[in-house]
Amino acid sequence: MKPNFLKGLLRRVLVLLRYIWRGCVKMWNWYRRTYKQARWYGKVGIVCATVVVSFVLYLILVDINFLWLFGKSPSLYDIAHPKQDEASIVYSADGKVLGRYYRENRIPVEYDEISPMLINALVSTEDERFYSHHGIDFQGVAAAMKDMAVHHEARGASTITQQLVKNMFRTRTEYSTGLTGFIPGVRLLVMKTKEWVTAVKLEMFYTKKEILTMYLNTVDFGSNAFGIRTAAKTYFNTTPMQLKTEESAVLVGMLKATTTYNPRLNPKNSKSRRNVVLSNLLRKKFLTHEEYDSLSELPIELKYTPVKPTDGKAPYFRDVLADELQNGWCKDNDKDLYGDGLRIYTTIDSRMQKYAEEAGMKHMQQEQRNFKSDWGNENPWRDENREEKKGFIEDIAKRTDYYKQLSARYPDDPDSVNYYMNLPHRVKLFDYNAPDQVRTEMMSAMDSIRYMVKFLHCAFVAMEPETGAVKAWVGDIDYNYWQYDKVT
Repeated sequence: MKPNFLKGLLRRVLVLLRYIWRGCVKMWNWYRRTYKQARWYGKVGIVCATVVVSFVLYLILVDINFLWLFGKSPSLYDIAHPKQDEASIVYSADGKVLGRYYRENRIPVEYDEISPMLINALVSTEDERFYSHHGIDFQGVAAAMKDMAVHHEARGASTITQQLVKNMFRTRTEYSTGLTGFIPGVRLLVMKTKEWVTAVKLEMFYTKKEILTMYLNTVDFGSNAFGIRTAAKTYFNTTPMQLKTEESAVLVGMLKATTTYNPRLNPKNSKSRRNVVLSNLLRKKFLTHEEYDSLSELPIELKYTPVKPTDGKAPYFRDVLADELQNGWCKDNDKDLYGDGLRIYTTIDSRMQKYAEEAGMKHMQQEQRNFKSDWGNENPWRDENREEKKGFIEDIAKRTDYYKQLSARYPDDPDSVNYYMNLPHRVKLFDYNAPDQVRTEMMSAMDSIRYMVKFLHCAFVAMEPETGAVKAWVGDIDYNYWQYDKVT
């Protein structure tokens, strides 16, 4: 039964293909006859119409993934319901932000929360015909082709909408290029075509303001700053609306290459690129010559405040909370703690948490002094007979990631492992008396273990006896050095 069915299906497919082929032959004969009979201006019109129709047909074939040749493209549903990672925020009982959970540190903003000069700088630099095209800048494409043909230099012709497609839908990584993608040189053309088609669809679904807002919420500014709100906070410790003109120019300049024009890593390159953006604003008459001359001479004044996942209050509590949410509520409700932009409200009181952390640090500093006074330079790892435990430090070292990496690199060479474990290098150490409790010193991995295991540890929890609500949670002295929660 099954072989007969397959034979019948194959026969129908062949019949359909023959029908399509005959239709194509008839169409070609008609086209060729019409072209030969037309006058010269008619032939020119036929050629132009053919080019346009062929281009449109190619776009349609790519979009529908004809015969699996081009790979899947973002669907209308994907475009109408775009998905991008957004940080989840943890709040205290008194409304303060305790911290965030994220893969990409992004908090979206609305168009009205963005400085108009930032918008002007973006459009003037990245896509000066943004308000007149519908996703594809044909003038820019023609100019890029001309530069490639005449000067053998590639010029960027992607519009802001196309860049948004590439950033939001990751068309170059998450969507295949089908069977044609295996042909050298064709893969890039197919990916670019998908960006064109999806860009046109975006222009149909969204207004220009919405596209600009989505773009600025999507782009990566380096330093784990995704979106304009996080970038403004990271580099200038301000909001997108409060960005100065020269600060806006720095951030827009970074879009060309976030590392090359990063104001912290490459300040000279960043200033040069900033001035290019300012010159674009001058050219478009958003700045006067006096304003440009003044702003272009200013140094870049960074207020660099990068955000780390561990930043904030109650980090030990937030670790426990993340485990509870991921294995409980998020799992039951099909939510992504690190990407769905959840707002999580807790019973922690930020004031009590602050006092608890400060009290723990102050009390343990005194306890550490007492401990050092009692033991002096004597090693405290001893048994009940006060004999020093042999191999105590070595056993701890064998559990470290560094030791495991060395053992994998030198599986049959314990001397090399021992050499690198005892090789001094620059390390950051916890120190009660150093600024921010951090000092840097030349020390081997083994010596750093000997140093760190001599610290005393603590745990602190404050709860409301009537409700069981946790008001403060301190899992140890410093989360940056000891992630193991002594409460749990």
